[in-house]
Amino acid sequence: MSRLYKHLISVVLLLFLVTGIITPAQAQSDPSGEGYWLPNDKEKIEKATELMKQGKSIGELGINPDQTQPKEGFQTLDELRKEDQQSSSTYEVNIGPPEFTTLGWTAPDFEYDHIQTVSECRASPKSGSETGYIKNRYSFCWSHVATYQVPVKCHFGICLYEGVQFQFTEIGYGSNESRKMRVYYTLDDIKVTHPSLNGAKLKIDIVCEAKLNPGDCKPDPRFPPTEKTIAQWKNSNFGNEIFLSEEPPATEANPDRVGYMEFWPKLTIKHAPRKFTKTIDGIRQTVRFDSAKYMFAFPDKYYPRGAVFSKATPVMEVPITEPEFAALEEAGEHWKFAMENPEQTKPQVLGKKIPGAVGERPLTRMYSKRHRDKYNRNRDKTSRVCKREFGKSPPGKQCDEYPFASTWQGSATNGQDWFSIRMISKDSNEAAGTWLGAWYAYTRILDHDPFYVQVEAPEKIATIRSEGQPQEGQDNRSSDNFSIQDIPPYATNLEWRIVDGPTDAKFDVMHDDSFGIDETIFNDLQNKSKTEIEISDGLYIANPENTDGKSFTVEVYAIP
Repeated sequence: MSRLYKHLISVVLLLFLVTGIITPAQAQSDPSGEGYWLPNDKEKIEKATELMKQGKSIGELGINPDQTQPKEGFQTLDELRKEDQQSSSTYEVNIGPPEFTTLGWTAPDFEYDHIQTVSECRASPKSGSETGYIKNRYSFCWSHVATYQVPVKCHFGICLYEGVQFQFTEIGYGSNESRKMRVYYTLDDIKVTHPSLNGAKLKIDIVCEAKLNPGDCKPDPRFPPTEKTIAQWKNSNFGNEIFLSEEPPATEANPDRVGYMEFWPKLTIKHAPRKFTKTIDGIRQTVRFDSAKYMFAFPDKYYPRGAVFSKATPVMEVPITEPEFAALEEAGEHWKFAMENPEQTKPQVLGKKIPGAVGERPLTRMYSKRHRDKYNRNRDKTSRVCKREFGKSPPGKQCDEYPFASTWQGSATNGQDWFSIRMISKDSNEAAGTWLGAWYAYTRILDHDPFYVQVEAPEKIATIRSEGQPQEGQDNRSSDNFSIQDIPPYATNLEWRIVDGPTDAKFDVMHDDSFGIDETIFNDLQNKSKTEIEISDGLYIANPENTDGKSFTVEVYAIP
């Protein structure tokens, strides 16, 4: 080839680049094609879809092609537990209230709270994240848009593509009955840019890797990987795979016969006419198996084996404002007060901090029969301190302790006297003990497992003193400004309580606007009025009525 001809070709290519006929990213196209998981970003997905329809490389958006997941090998039990505990993810665990029968307080029935539909999965922002959405111990899901680019023509390193795109969703189901885990997956919104791609074959396999014992990852042969053409996937868009864990022998280091498995989706497309094959792998997720025989709820509910998603810390939800949970009210109020006001609890200890609240240090379970001496030390110390602080228990009363004796943060095992005791009714104390045991069993909280406690009770977030009439020189204002902030995550409404002064007073709440007309936020409030949550500063009480000119105090509570 002459120098003149080479120079001419270079000039033509440069002209194409300058005039926009070919972009620099296209000039760096991959002649082997690519597979992508698109970022969970609506705008980027729309742009990527448009590029795919135009036959251009998605790499123009700076999206990197997917890399397959490597096998990482075995780890120790301590390493795997540490990884679980380092996860910052939490999820709320709700179970039914305790029930009073002829046997005394008994546990509610166990019920799964599974992710029921693909829509429910995709409604969670976490479903498209790098960790997926763990709804609870027994339900996980992940949903992402997959795109394959099949090269059609490549000249001088510049390629045009045809594409296949779909929304892939996997939902994982654990078990409180067996060492078995199931994955259900679907393909939705399937698009092809050329009819010939309807004949491409797509194989979906959920790959697993044993992490602790060789038998931790056993695919059920009745549910093999599925391979179908794109046209067939359009007609039948779902599949299942099931994984089993062999029960290892109990050892001193692993008495609960724990096993660990990681799994991820592997999607491989083959288009024979173009000699195109490409595999993309989804995110890893972890399953923990166990055969803990102490998963028991009084009087006769046993759950000796299970499979759970362990990369998130459970939160014990205690909804004491719900009427059916009235039996837990005294105990729950104690636990909440202890976490929020530790230095005001008994025994009084300067600088006391009591763990368990979400965002703070968690509690960790101590299985009482495995650590009987330490558990008895907690109970004995609590009993001694209760007698010292309260004397003999009044009739119908018992001494409640928090953190629980069945945790490593109990009165004797926390090492710092960082615990709280309070006299509560015998009924509430016994109901709470039964309910706690059921919560452990239903959530599969093993010995040394961390968890949080969140009591859903009214939480005071503001106190305001108001005059009985508008302040001098004011048309409406009868109080100073106050703010509503720091709403607990379980709260759904605000409750306004008059705690001092004329309890039949009525008032408005307005917002102080320095550059305009003050807006009325709430009208005609009175004692125990409930409103929507309004997070704001610069609020004030206005237009008081039925006060006879007397001032009054309003407390604002965030309520479930």
